Amino acid sequence: MNLKQFLALEADCDPEALVDLRALDCVSEYDFHLMCPICHCPFVQPMRLQCDHVFCQECLSSAITTSRLADSDEFPCPSCRNPTSDVSTSVPRLLINMCDDIQVRCPFTVQGCQEIVPRGHVQSHVDKYCGYRLVPCPDGSCNKTTRKKDLHPDERCMHGLRQCSHCEEDIMEQDYEEHDRELCPSLEATCVDCETVVLHRDLKKHTETCPEVVSPCAASKYGCSIKVRRAEIATHEQHCPLIAMSPYFKAQNTRLDSLELTIRHLQQRNEIFEDGLANIRSTLVESARVGVTDRTSGRAAIDSEQARTEDSPEEFADRSSSVSSNATTYLLSLHESLRDEVGQLSHAITDLDARASMAIMNESLRIKEDMAHTNAAVNSVRMQVQWLMNPRLHHGTRAGFRTNTASTAGNEGARSQLTSSSAPGTSNTAGPSLGPLRPRRPSDSGREGTKL
Repeated sequence: MNLKQFLALEADCDPEALVDLRALDCVSEYDFHLMCPICHCPFVQPMRLQCDHVFCQECLSSAITTSRLADSDEFPCPSCRNPTSDVSTSVPRLLINMCDDIQVRCPFTVQGCQEIVPRGHVQSHVDKYCGYRLVPCPDGSCNKTTRKKDLHPDERCMHGLRQCSHCEEDIMEQDYEEHDRELCPSLEATCVDCETVVLHRDLKKHTETCPEVVSPCAASKYGCSIKVRRAEIATHEQHCPLIAMSPYFKAQNTRLDSLELTIRHLQQRNEIFEDGLANIRSTLVESARVGVTDRTSGRAAIDSEQARTEDSPEEFADRSSSVSSNATTYLLSLHESLRDEVGQLSHAITDLDARASMAIMNESLRIKEDMAHTNAAVNSVRMQVQWLMNPRLHHGTRAGFRTNTASTAGNEGARSQLTSSSAPGTSNTAGPSLGPLRPRRPSDSGREGTKL
């Protein structure tokens, strides 16, 4: 059915006429695969989608209403999110039977019903057999409810008050029999052990403290079968050897419980491993059958199959054990080959790591050499710039030197005049003055070498 038909089917259901199966108290354990992925309760009216996922009818209706777009005929599956447009009611009957066989308590346990029934029979139990179900009072003028078992055969109202003949209390008529039989405080009862007459309401308390009551030994759960009066139970427990050994027994019981739990887990794991081995063996057998292609090998396989059917049970068992041993040997050889391949991959990865490290180191050395050449070139450029800047520095030095030379020449002229006045022959012998000496620049030697 499509989504519109499913939603219409869900809208036609009357939830008040049915028992809420999700609110029931489950007594027996059930497999977790029987739980709905949405409500996490055993399936209630399961529905199946196109992706084979199963959900409760009410849970699926709520999911469709929430996640489906208004103008779309598809909605995503709550489990796998695949779009689907059809809902099917064809769920495996085995799934429904397993859900219906779960043992649950009656929904009217609070009212006093102690019945435990399969979940599939809860509705019929409530409708036909449960006496604690609340029903309206048959009297039209009374708006109260009463338990089904308290209804009068004549269908008259049972909510009227009736005075107790013993305690003179006003009791509702539907509770009068129970009050007169057990709950009336004026009722007297006789203890069956000490024959003491006590009030009925105090009988239970008296039984718990009566010294004449015969009770079993505290070590009865460990094997002591003696039953004595309560007044003598303390004396017996002082001499009972099982009482002294009860702590040891308790520790051993705890240990046994833990071992049983461990064994249960190991059995489950063993079943899983056996299923896996069975699948591996079936796969190996199928691969062996596919590998046989020629007619001779096929004929040999047929002959061996016939011989196997004609062999005795002992030979068949030996052949089966040999097949299983061959499968085990094949698996071990496959494991060893995989280990060798892993070892080779490990060596290859180590070699690649070493090569990568060597390549990185060589590249680092080349980069260092390039940086050294670059630094040398930068230093050379720096020296050339300094060399080009030297003429300007020498030009400033030469201007200062000329000023000093001029002042020195004035002093020398004055000094020569004084000398000529004192020694005139000296000036005649001296040659003409060469003037101040020009300092030699570093570029002069280079220029002289470049003249043609």
